[in-house]
Amino acid sequence: MPSEFQAVLLLILLPLVGGLSGYLIALRRSGAAIKNVPVALGKIQVNLGMPALPGPVQSLLEMVKPQKQVADLLLVDDSAVARAKLRRLFEPAGYQVHLACDGVEALAMLDRGRYALMITDLEMPKMDGVTLINTCLNRPQTAHMPVLAISGHESLRAKFNECRRVSGVHRKPWVDDILLSHVATLVSARHGRVPQPA
Repeated sequence: MPSEFQAVLLLILLPLVGGLSGYLIALRRSGAAIKNVPVALGKIQVNLGMPALPGPVQSLLEMVKPQKQVADLLLVDDSAVARAKLRRLFEPAGYQVHLACDGVEALAMLDRGRYALMITDLEMPKMDGVTLINTCLNRPQTAHMPVLAISGHESLRAKFNECRRVSGVHRKPWVDDILLSHVATLVSARHGRVPQPA
């Protein structure tokens, strides 16, 4: 059983490892010439242009690799394309995906069920993401639910300042691996466990 210190350390390192894997995959897809040193990150085989990793680093990567999670996610976006992309990203990873097209529909769904995490667009008709987030924070049943925001807004910092209590903001188009890793970290922390290798 990991100690509390190890759990906190992993929660700090998970997004960093996820970001590194996303960067390396993007680098690989761009056709950059790198030496092939395979390192497994979940089901993804990443070829790193560096010597084999030392034992402790490799062990850490194995501990934080993406895994199947069973959790209910509420994904809120007025774009049908964005909702479809989010569904395709999270369902194969084992998540139960629930979709809403705006803040009003999301609040109705939150009244009927509980979700491990919500991802919401910030700019939507009827009720925007900032209003949705603030409403959730003021309701006892959703006040502690982790929330991630996604936005294509040019001034992302200004939007982030409007909803400071969210767990993070991802710019559209998001990086799949980084978003998956971030969600896995938040869901695991909410359930009081450190992600284990699959």
